[in-house]
Amino acid sequence: MRTWRLSLLAVLLAATAACHDSKGSKEVKPPPKPAASTTQLVSLAWKPADNNQNLQSFELKLAGAEIVSVCRKPPGWILEGSGAAIKGYATVGAGFVGAEHLDDLEGLFLIRTHAGQALGVSGKLLTGVYADDGGQNEVAATPALLSRQPAAQCPPVKG
Repeated sequence: MRTWRLSLLAVLLAATAACHDSKGSKEVKPPPKPAASTTQLVSLAWKPADNNQNLQSFELKLAGAEIVSVCRKPPGWILEGSGAAIKGYATVGAGFVGAEHLDDLEGLFLIRTHAGQALGVSGKLLTGVYADDGGQNEVAATPALLSRQPAAQCPPVKG
């Protein structure tokens, strides 16, 4: 008779465990899907400290994204981008970007972000001061330097 009671007890425990497991599995949510990669148009959000300061060059290395294409170049500049690196520099002093020409830094290049990764940037900018050859400074690049907006491709060239 004891064997019969033990068998019944084992069946009841198994049934309780099965009911408990099925309720628990309904409460478990699937893991969230990682964000899809996107393409974005990037501008440099650099602002001069005063009207005499200008941007002369930059070298940037991206983390969590890659350069898709260079969309436009400020007048008098060379701009090259490949992989996760982009660099640009003025070929002549007249090409330096000052306060009156900040729109030259808009829509420079297109990037593709990597799904599930935050965008990071490292590198430097070289700034100078008009009428002072000794006024150059290196500024460390930060993610705040990049102004981004969703874009599938480079915008058309303005005529």
